[in-house]
Amino acid sequence: MRLDWFGEFFGALPDAARGLYQFGDPSGLGRGWWGLVILLIWGVLLIALPLVIAKRTYGTHEWVSATMGVVAGLSIFWWVYGILPSAWIYYLDSNKEVLAGPIIPATAGLTFGSGEGAYRLDIASNLYDVIRDTVVVVEHLVAFVITFWAALKIQQKYPRTLAAGEVKPEAGGYK
Repeated sequence: MRLDWFGEFFGALPDAARGLYQFGDPSGLGRGWWGLVILLIWGVLLIALPLVIAKRTYGTHEWVSATMGVVAGLSIFWWVYGILPSAWIYYLDSNKEVLAGPIIPATAGLTFGSGEGAYRLDIASNLYDVIRDTVVVVEHLVAFVITFWAALKIQQKYPRTLAAGEVKPEAGGYK
């Protein structure tokens, strides 16, 4: 077992953090915190505020409540299914020279023998790309499960209401 890998891993962490900071500022002017500012503004204006409006107008102004719920939901979906996976892939591709090897294995294989007569059997010569893409697939699977679970919980908590004077139709199909 190679123990020098631990030293390489912890030695590469500062460069990986620097790359993450610079990723928030593609201009390279040292303003990596702008990525966090944009995330906070988006979260407040397009997720939190519409959710508060939807909650306060539920039961009195149904169209406003439904519209604000959709705006918040679509903003969340935009981040979870689009921006986060894209940012993950872009960050890993732009920092491959720092991350490949010390932090994320670049290849996987078995080495037989030692010295001059050693033979390496590559199992995955592009393991870095496989791990990069697998993280996106797993993130999407988890997001799909959470989306369906949240939809069921929201339907249970906020059932469909009838307008004033509206009666529930009888079961049995068309009349």
